[in-house]
Amino acid sequence: MRVAMMLYAGFQLLEVSGPMEVFHQANRLYGGVLYEAHLIGPSPGPVLSSNGTVVGATACLFDTLPPFDIVVVPGSPVVGSAREHRELVDWLREAGPNTRRLACISNGAFLLAQAGLVDGRCLTTHWRDARRLAADYPRVHVMSNPGCLKDGNLYSSGGARAGIPLALALVREDLGEHAAGAIGAAFSTLPPRSAARTRNT
Repeated sequence: MRVAMMLYAGFQLLEVSGPMEVFHQANRLYGGVLYEAHLIGPSPGPVLSSNGTVVGATACLFDTLPPFDIVVVPGSPVVGSAREHRELVDWLREAGPNTRRLACISNGAFLLAQAGLVDGRCLTTHWRDARRLAADYPRVHVMSNPGCLKDGNLYSSGGARAGIPLALALVREDLGEHAAGAIGAAFSTLPPRSAARTRNT
């Protein structure tokens, strides 16, 4: 499965590294490359995260070949303005409808909302951003509960640390409860069971 991890200036590093580690551990357990991760940035090369760590993008927005099986959009301490990250939002608007599963972590939800991909859907974000997200995008059903939420093929998490259980929820669907539990147990701060809350659609 092709996984697109979206990078942009000021992204939160934990919201990329956590899910990436889950997918890496799933590949080890599977015994092959089940999750083929692509770090996609505005251009090839270094992308500066919010804490100053530089991550190298392996592909450019304009050179990728969608569709992807999973697209993961991390948040940022400063994301939210409709004027920010227009190239990424345009890419999401085009690629999103053909993506099998869309996921956002914390206020990465704003970028999916800007792309028009979550109208009429249930979405969660960091509790500090929930009211602003609901005000800016009234067609989105914003839920401020912590943890993870699933609405059809849309997955969202309430905070940076919830990126790991969000990725575990994706793995659970693909490999089953036993595999997700084994991977979750490797993260000492998380219990083995970290399922996403599901909305029936």
